[in-house]
Amino acid sequence: MRALVISVLLISSMFVSCDFVLKDNKSQNEPPTVLTDGGKTIVGEEDEHGCTYSAAYRWSKLRKGCIRPFEEGFRLNPIEEDSVLHEQIIDEENDIDENQVSCFVIVSEDKKFAEIFLPNELKSILLEEKNISGLYSNEGWELDTREDMVLKEKGETVFSAAKTIEMNIISPDQELTE
Repeated sequence: MRALVISVLLISSMFVSCDFVLKDNKSQNEPPTVLTDGGKTIVGEEDEHGCTYSAAYRWSKLRKGCIRPFEEGFRLNPIEEDSVLHEQIIDEENDIDENQVSCFVIVSEDKKFAEIFLPNELKSILLEEKNISGLYSNEGWELDTREDMVLKEKGETVFSAAKTIEMNIISPDQELTE
């Protein structure tokens, strides 16, 4: 009887210790996460400024802080659905309402600088206003804010502001005619 009790205790302790080892290994393989308003974020994904890219935060050179460009910037949509942008093909299945295909622009308060946040790029590009008011450029990029907001790379238009569509509002009693 005593041998049976000892055997049961030994076998039980082996299961408990194996379960502990398995759970411990599982927690070591998964990176620690924190819950943000953007969902789960993996700790350690921050850039050198502490901005968490997976939660859509990017370092702004103009604001000197972590921002979400889609919350503070002006959206520019890609010109062609099949255009190649920084070795990434934007295919027709992408919805232009999603942030990963749009470029975002913020302009400094004194209007001397513009900062562009390109899709799937970690770092923004700071553009400086040139001799013409509303025309910014740097590193082969040119932003024209004079009439319509247009962003060019090496002379080729790659992003522009969404065009507004004027729609006539009709009453429910009015019949549509073609």
